[in-house]
Amino acid sequence: MAIFIDSSVFCAYTNSRDVHHSKAMSIMQEVVSEKYGSGIITDYIFDETMTIALRRTNKEVAAELGKFMLNSEILMAKITPLIFQKAWELFQKPNEFSFTDCTIIAFMEIFGIDKIATFDKEFKKQKNFMVIDS
Repeated sequence: MAIFIDSSVFCAYTNSRDVHHSKAMSIMQEVVSEKYGSGIITDYIFDETMTIALRRTNKEVAAELGKFMLNSEILMAKITPLIFQKAWELFQKPNEFSFTDCTIIAFMEIFGIDKIATFDKEFKKQKNFMVIDS
C-alpha cells in the first residue's frame, strides 16, 4: 500500500501563506505516520517541487524542503523509459494534464498505486484514483 504525493502538497506544506497550508500539514502528518502506506514521489516531482518552492518562497526555504524530502521516510523513484513513454502517450491525448502530471498517472498505473495526495483538481476526474486533499 502506498500514496503518491504531488508537488502541490509539498509546496503548500512549506509555505505558510498558501491557502492549503493547514491541509498540507495534516496530510504530511498522515503520510509520515503511514496512514495510507508508504509515501512516494518521483524525481520529476522533486524537480517540480524545488522549482515552485523557489519561485513562491526563497532559496533557503526551497533547500530546507528539499532536505526534508530527501531525508524523510518518503521514497523517491526515477522516471524510467517505460513510464516516460506511457506519460508521453497520455500527454498527447485530449486532457488538462501537464507532462509531469502524466508521469504521475503513468507511474501510479504501472505500480498499482490508487491514492494521491494533491490539491490539483484535475486528478479528481481520474476515476481510478482516490484523491487525499484534506
